[in-house]
Amino acid sequence: MNTGLTASAAPGKRTPWQIQRAVLFALLQRDLKARFGGRWLGGIWTLFEPLAHVIILMLLFGYLRNRVVPGIPFPLFLVTGLIPYLIFRNLALRLMGAMDGSRALFGYRQVKPIDVLIARAGMEVLIYSVLFVVFLVALGWAGFQWFPDRPLHLAVASVVLIVFGFGLGLTLTVLTDDWPQLRVFIRLMFMPLYFLSGVMFPLHSLPADFLPWLLWNPLLHLIETHRGAFVDHYRVIEQVNLSYPAAVSLVTLALSLALYRVRRFRLLAR
Repeated sequence: MNTGLTASAAPGKRTPWQIQRAVLFALLQRDLKARFGGRWLGGIWTLFEPLAHVIILMLLFGYLRNRVVPGIPFPLFLVTGLIPYLIFRNLALRLMGAMDGSRALFGYRQVKPIDVLIARAGMEVLIYSVLFVVFLVALGWAGFQWFPDRPLHLAVASVVLIVFGFGLGLTLTVLTDDWPQLRVFIRLMFMPLYFLSGVMFPLHSLPADFLPWLLWNPLLHLIETHRGAFVDHYRVIEQVNLSYPAAVSLVTLALSLALYRVRRFRLLAR
């Protein structure tokens, strides 16, 4: 009889995974509401930023599209470079500021700093995944290719990109929690990264002397891999691969988690 009572009571007790899932879902809802709830301006800006990039670059370089990016339509070239860059940038920079305004939540013992960061990362990935689909639908409506030639390869490259962005964002969160003055410098560093990651130019069009230096950038490999996975005819130079950014991403994630574990109580206490 005791066994029966125990068994009937057991379903009412939530497992740690169920609690974690509920916390993450609540935090994700909170972030989405803070980003868009009742504010049209936030939603318009989220769509306008990448759209403005694409339109401006098409106006600047569109007349050269057949010479600059052979094998891929110029609008598709821009979208497959810009969206991965924006996902990476927003993962790193928005995670860096995720603790601001979230510390009151740590009064609930179920909520940990890592939960806030995972929820914020989930929101950024969700937003830009939807934007990517919107852009692809628009390209398909305009008569361009809208479905990737190698969807599995594209998915793997996207996972590596997200892991890399999350690892870097977690590292920056811990570092700037003690030194918030670093945030301005870090944001400025993302401006040259935009130009050094191949968002606006195909890698095969650059002089060979520059390539050894640029190829140290894992994000450049990921953006070129996204384009090559989307369009088979796009020329990806042989030095570009997925193993290098994957290794960098795993190392970055491991180091960031170790740093978080050492400093997690400081994040709670501040």
